[in-house]
Amino acid sequence: MQWRRWGAISIGVLATAALIVGARPARLRLARVTHVSAATPPVASISLLYGRGARPQCVVLDVTGSYGATGSATIGGDQEFVEAPLAGVPGGTYRIEATLAYRIGGFLMLRRATFG
Repeated sequence: MQWRRWGAISIGVLATAALIVGARPARLRLARVTHVSAATPPVASISLLYGRGARPQCVVLDVTGSYGATGSATIGGDQEFVEAPLAGVPGGTYRIEATLAYRIGGFLMLRRATFG
């Protein structure tokens, strides 16, 4: 009887630990512009890399180029590649500001990250 109780407690602790790890928000580790097309309007291809944890519900990406090009895109959290149209003169280095919206345990959590 004692072994069953300890077995049940162990299973409960392991299940709780798995829920906590899965409920932790996945951090956006990297966002970078991989290519800018020569089309009209120019389109910036952006790749994203997430860490472990729960993916965000949505991600808002704001791209700013060093020559004045700006663009924005909103995507679902499961995407790791996005194309954002740019307005202005493309070129130079790009700065990406990401706003991530998580829904964990029924609560909304916002995080911001800047790359570039």
